[in-house]
Amino acid sequence: MRKENIQAVCTTNEARDYFAKKGLTYDDIKEGDILVLVMLLNKHIKKAVKDNETSVETMHLSKKVDMQKKSNGSIICCYLYLNSHYFTRRECISFNRDGFIGFAGWADQGNTNPILRAFLEWCDYLAGGEA
Repeated sequence: MRKENIQAVCTTNEARDYFAKKGLTYDDIKEGDILVLVMLLNKHIKKAVKDNETSVETMHLSKKVDMQKKSNGSIICCYLYLNSHYFTRRECISFNRDGFIGFAGWADQGNTNPILRAFLEWCDYLAGGEA
């Protein structure tokens, strides 16, 4: 049974601000960094499912990743998806061409929280911390 009164980790705007305040841009993101993000998302989503924070017990990160890279290896855009028993390829995190980073725009707070936790941890990793 899902927990009631789920508190927000942060807003999606705060997550985008965190990325910017760390001095990060798409130029800092290479394919290997996306793989680190995938590992962190898997960790946080699995924990949220186990803790009944998400709305469904079957939510998991899709293996499908759509990515375009510059010749130097940094990303132009990248799209990560979520699957469940009743949906496939819903937005998890999107790094859009225009620089906008989207976070599961379809989802409620319980489903967004693990994504935001993973993203914030990943920003620390990219900025030189440990994941």
